[in-house]
Amino acid sequence: MYLAESNIKNTFSISPFDEYYLPSVNRKMFDTIDSKTQYDKKFKKDFAKEDMLQIIVGMDSGLLVNYLLEQGIPDGSVFIFIELNPVLSLLNIDIPKELIDKLYIYSLEDFQSNFPSTSYGIYLLKNNFKHYRSLAATSSHLPEYSILNTQVVKMLEAEHLEQMLSSSQKKYFEQQFKNVSENMLPASLLANQFNGKSCLVVAGGPSLDENLNWIKSNHQKLFIIAVSRVAGKLASEGITPHVIVSVDPYDFSFEVNRDMMALAESSLFVNSFHVSSRLLGQWEGKSLFMDCQYPWQLESKGNIETLGPTVTNASVHLATKMGFSRIILTGVDLCFTDDGFTHTKGSVEAKIGPNLGIMGEWIETYEGRKAETVTQLKLAMESLANETSQNPKIEYLNLSLKAAKVKGISYKDTNEIQLQLNNITPSELLESIPNLTIQERKQNNLTSKKEFSRLSDTLIDIIGLSKKALKLNTQLKDENITVKQGSENTAEIDLLDKKINQSYSSVAKLIKTYGLAEFSDFLTTKKTDEWNKNHVHQMTDHYYQAFIVVAEQLQELVSDTQIRLDHRIDELSSIPDFSTLTEFWRKDLQHGRVNIWLSAHKNWQQGDEYKDSAELVEKNTQLIKNITNEYIEQLAITPKEYIETVKESASMENVFEKIIVLIRDNDHTALVKMAKNLQKLSDNSDEAKRLYHLTYCHQLQLEKNETEALQVLLNLDEKLQTEIELKQISLLALKTGQIDVAEYALTQLTKCSEDYIPQHAHVLKLLGRFEESINAYLDYLNKYPEDVTTWLKLGLFMIEVKELESAKTAFYHALQADPNNQTAQSYLKKLQN
Repeated sequence: MYLAESNIKNTFSISPFDEYYLPSVNRKMFDTIDSKTQYDKKFKKDFAKEDMLQIIVGMDSGLLVNYLLEQGIPDGSVFIFIELNPVLSLLNIDIPKELIDKLYIYSLEDFQSNFPSTSYGIYLLKNNFKHYRSLAATSSHLPEYSILNTQVVKMLEAEHLEQMLSSSQKKYFEQQFKNVSENMLPASLLANQFNGKSCLVVAGGPSLDENLNWIKSNHQKLFIIAVSRVAGKLASEGITPHVIVSVDPYDFSFEVNRDMMALAESSLFVNSFHVSSRLLGQWEGKSLFMDCQYPWQLESKGNIETLGPTVTNASVHLATKMGFSRIILTGVDLCFTDDGFTHTKGSVEAKIGPNLGIMGEWIETYEGRKAETVTQLKLAMESLANETSQNPKIEYLNLSLKAAKVKGISYKDTNEIQLQLNNITPSELLESIPNLTIQERKQNNLTSKKEFSRLSDTLIDIIGLSKKALKLNTQLKDENITVKQGSENTAEIDLLDKKINQSYSSVAKLIKTYGLAEFSDFLTTKKTDEWNKNHVHQMTDHYYQAFIVVAEQLQELVSDTQIRLDHRIDELSSIPDFSTLTEFWRKDLQHGRVNIWLSAHKNWQQGDEYKDSAELVEKNTQLIKNITNEYIEQLAITPKEYIETVKESASMENVFEKIIVLIRDNDHTALVKMAKNLQKLSDNSDEAKRLYHLTYCHQLQLEKNETEALQVLLNLDEKLQTEIELKQISLLALKTGQIDVAEYALTQLTKCSEDYIPQHAHVLKLLGRFEESINAYLDYLNKYPEDVTTWLKLGLFMIEVKELESAKTAFYHALQADPNNQTAQSYLKKLQN
């Protein structure tokens, strides 16, 4: 579809505050308030943060870069500006020498070439990056900025996801260390226990709501495996899941999934080894872990594995391993609904509203329609397809026609599904799981303490061996070293390396896996035949330095784990050191462990230890009361950070940019959906109303209905019409012969930018308002005498109205601006003859 081209001119203006800017880029943004005041409000706080990767689309004619240079770049931070090529060609910004590795200015092509890189990767991995739009890029008058921003955001999201997937091992291991004392019984206890049976896997997609009544009617005939975020929703409908599954290692997982905590006495919790320790550590019921208990056990050794990338994948794999011959899915949509939702009603995401701003990929649903999905859900589809291909004897069914179509999973209507009475209730399942006694738990924790002491000893040995290797490598760099000594050093380094990687193989693998980021410095892009002696020594240094750094990091985790195990052992006592214990629970954000202790020591006040110590009873009672109340508060805290992340992706700024891309791509299907969704929101949001009219207009244009498309924009309140709508009105009005409407639009556009004055003058001429047209041309050319094209247009106009001397004058001015202009020369020659 035709998107009105923007004319970025090599003309600078000076604001009342002596600031030079390009009016074709920034319009009149700095006419009433200076740039610094605006930037202080929008950027100052964020730009002052240390150790951040700050990525900004647009430079506001260079003013935003100047602002940053005046403010200074904080320690550890890097700033990247990405600008449109036509704007870059007009600006000349000198970056001070001391900032050449902290400040970069790129075109999109340069950004694509230089990003990602290992230097940026650590920021992405730590989530220490933020993306901004300049004032010009935030404004809607230049569609090119919307397209540029969308491309940049897609790159950032893809690279962030890749970094998280490849390097999230660190987060997983950290949670595994924290979960050691809870991960006692393996999920393999469930393996092949349900051969030939059927089960229902319930995930959090919108289609769950469609099938909720069917589940309620049939839940006694179903073995139900629920992902953690919907367990509470099912319980509120009187449906008790047999199994609850959770895998996410992130802190917000507790807030999103905390409704499951009320089911501790009725459902079995099956968790990944790396599940959020806040969730597992406060679970009061029985649990089984997937994968391995200890971090150095890199293979599951007969236990059920956690398959990703989503909790749905893990749940389906669990069901497969449990032996079910028919696995029915509901809430497994893996795509957006037509109205922009990805989660069931009542979820955090659904309460925020539809997310219309994400640029996703299009996939096919079971009903044969197109739906949008995001990268992670596309990966989940691929993983499910692989699961089904490896288990061809299992029947996989999805109950929703609107779900993403996955190879190996068939759609089936609930009316066609025959069910038999389930022979095990959730409570019976719980009873089948061993009850660990206090003594067994204590022994497990003591065993873990011994295992981690061994790990600590091994880490100390590896650090020592690595330091020896570094020392020997330093000697090899000495130019005066003899050939014999060099050979001996090299041989000794090889022996040290063999000891690390063979004698301590499992821990060496742990170090390399956990420290992927650190070991990436050891990797090289050079070919083997390009290596020289210095390069080999440098690689060796990086390699053993990585061993030392990562082993020391793991030592800290070991120390933390030993402390936690001591506290877990203390918890098993009926007379623990409550002051120390409650403080540790607070530090771990596991206030709910008090309920686990109370459940194991129901009549603790009546114990022999407390008979003659009323003061101790009172003290502990108060400590218990305080931390219990804190846990209740924790169960009610709003997950603000997570909500803000979801809201940001659903912002109307993102919706506008998506619309611009859909218009560029002539995507009629997506425009139809977008228009319908925005119409629903338009009563409560002026911005949604504006974007609805813009989207519907372009939809109608694709349907070759330009007259109605124009009317749609004219029906938008004048106060809501921005530059982009007015430009479209002028184009459509000229195309449909409604010159007076085009004149109205261009009159408004000249208030946005003087760039529109020549077009306005032309339309005034078409309306026969010659004097106004000439005055408009002259007023404009008085300010912009170098505009050759407009001088030529004025000259031709003067010829039309028989003002030949004025025509000559216009063509002379064109030649003054461009002495070699052939058009002006030709017309002057004709006029002189």
